Amino acid sequence: MTLPEWSLSAVLGAGAAAVVGWNLALGARLSTLPALGRSHRVLSGLGAFFFLPALVIAWLAPSAPGARVLGPLVWLWPMVTAGLAVQAVWALRRGNASTLITSTIVVFDVLVAWVAVTRWVAGLGGALPEWALAPGMAVSILAATAFGTTVFPWGAVLLMPVLVPVTPAGSRAARAARALMAFGCMAAVIVTVSALPRAEVALRSTRALREATAEAPARGEFAIGVRLFGTLSGPPSAAIVRRETMLADSLGVTALHVELASGGTTVPALDSVARSIESRRDSLLLVVTLTLNGSRAPVDGAEGQRHMAMIERVVRRLRPDVLVPAERVTTGPGAPTPEAWQDYYERVAAAARRTDRRIIVALATDASTATDSALTDWVMQGGTAVRAVALSVRDHGAQPRRVVDALNALARWASLARVVPDAWLLGVPTAPAVTGEVVQQRLVRHALAWGTAHPWVRGVIAGDAGDVTAPTGLRTAAGRARRALGEVDAALRAQRDVTPTPPAVVPATPTPDAGRGAPPDTLTPPPR
Repeated sequence: MTLPEWSLSAVLGAGAAAVVGWNLALGARLSTLPALGRSHRVLSGLGAFFFLPALVIAWLAPSAPGARVLGPLVWLWPMVTAGLAVQAVWALRRGNASTLITSTIVVFDVLVAWVAVTRWVAGLGGALPEWALAPGMAVSILAATAFGTTVFPWGAVLLMPVLVPVTPAGSRAARAARALMAFGCMAAVIVTVSALPRAEVALRSTRALREATAEAPARGEFAIGVRLFGTLSGPPSAAIVRRETMLADSLGVTALHVELASGGTTVPALDSVARSIESRRDSLLLVVTLTLNGSRAPVDGAEGQRHMAMIERVVRRLRPDVLVPAERVTTGPGAPTPEAWQDYYERVAAAARRTDRRIIVALATDASTATDSALTDWVMQGGTAVRAVALSVRDHGAQPRRVVDALNALARWASLARVVPDAWLLGVPTAPAVTGEVVQQRLVRHALAWGTAHPWVRGVIAGDAGDVTAPTGLRTAAGRARRALGEVDAALRAQRDVTPTPPAVVPATPTPDAGRGAPPDTLTPPPR
């Protein structure tokens, strides 16, 4: 029997509601218990009182909508978790309740406090060692495995501390509830500890990138850019537009990336985006990605006609230089075959060029499956209307080394290609609040050096300009520049020192020897 997709989220929601209810009820009782000292009563009551507001702030403060109001209060969640850990240790010392249950919850609360405090320090830009970040990384990896990689930046908030009862249980129901809560805490600790080795390896995997990255001279025709506005499902807010376009202008980027969900392809949304970047279109390359939200390629019937009309609308209103009509290639049971994807891309290219003949249609790939290999080989054989490859790794930092492996795979494919098309790297997937800003800095530096060293790489989108819905950008939602932003700025300044080349997309040219000698990847190149 297959469980519905929402079942795991429902279980998580029910568990979170149970923890919140437990803390509120127990905190109210402990704050009035005469047997406790005044300090213990105050600590328990404050922990219960601030628990829910602190949890909401922890979720919303790193995003652009909540940063202005809630950003100054981001310290509240680590403070509450640390206070509940102190309450748990204090209750264990009193020794009135069950020692087994209390000690289990104490270990869990200490783990939660550790993760919350280290995440807060990392969010402030503190450089923490890998062993300090490993518990938070482990929790986020587990969350990404269970719920998908898009929740990775938020995984550390899924752990919520628990108040510890001080007096013995007065009824059978109370004893059962305490045993169930202790069992859940024990399971969470065991699973997190089991993921620690994987988390530490993931964090250390980028340590040697600085030494392994060869310095390459700047290329005037190489575009460096940022993604603006996150994934748009409607018109971007005026505050986000102002903040992110000002950052792009101050950096002097030579490319912009805009990603549109279905709601972002409406006429009002497209007009809003077009107005936001209109003054910069003459000097910048524009890359537009359409997200299919994991659905099949819509090429048949009335749905296909509506989709092609949407393609023409996007091209007509935004006039992109490069169009990526799908954020990734879906695989698995029920997914389109490589032939179906080829047909989809050919139809998209025809629809786009009916509106703008100069547009370049790019194949999206994350270099991880046999379908990616087959489609990339199809483009690199030549003779197709798809003239570029857009590498887009979507793990949101769950595996920092993943983007390096994908770059190596693309270089290996290019070394065997009959015709090497233009290549783009659309973003460097990172989560600096979880992995630390040093890991993000290493990956961005490596990606920029890699792109500069390969003449067939047309440009690199170094990441989101800022935090919009998650803490993944080059700048925090509060406006603080992360370390990786300095790497982008240095690369752009180095480019301005070379002879400038007008930013125009050029057709791919046969370069059979390009990329030879690139480090091998984990994929087997497609058969020739």
